[in-house]
Amino acid sequence: MDNKEIFDELTTLARQPAIWFAARSLYGRHNNQRPDNRRRLLRVLAETDNELTAGAIADILAIRPASVTQIIKKLEAQGYIQRIKDEEDARVVRAKITSKGRKQLESLERKQTDFQTALFDVFDNDEREQFGKSLRKLNKHVTSDEYLAEVRSKMDKHLQFHFDRFIDPARMHKIHENKFWRFQKMQEHKHDFHPNDDERL
Repeated sequence: MDNKEIFDELTTLARQPAIWFAARSLYGRHNNQRPDNRRRLLRVLAETDNELTAGAIADILAIRPASVTQIIKKLEAQGYIQRIKDEEDARVVRAKITSKGRKQLESLERKQTDFQTALFDVFDNDEREQFGKSLRKLNKHVTSDEYLAEVRSKMDKHLQFHFDRFIDPARMHKIHENKFWRFQKMQEHKHDFHPNDDERL
């Protein structure tokens, strides 16, 4: 199989409606949010024993504290989190996931697992391992500075402008979704907290 055939297969796969809509539903937008920051926020709260301020959550998820505040209000209305006032400063409020929130997160992640199983069940273990290694290698290549510079050099100025606006946030989102990066951020907030005004919910 030559490069053109591989590229055609890759783009055909990316355009498959079954994959696109499932990915959008399970991993992407939720009520026009992009990405699904409600799920991401629940996961952060589930992965720590601490109650976190909006400022701490915003730092971990790399989104604005004001956006976190709005998400927290919606999740609280659904019973997925509760807000707890700080004992030393009543103006400061922290968020904590509820048992209902944990069940909701488990349900969402179970659906993701089912989707992944159905998608990759066509591979045996060796094929899956090799496919994963190849994808990881390709992803590393297409996000490298060398490759991005080469691709950008072939664009006109209009496309370069939009490319530059998109590529840095996309790369940062990938970093923020990395489990190790998220763990490090949560460790930084382990003994939170002398929050600033912008961390009030």
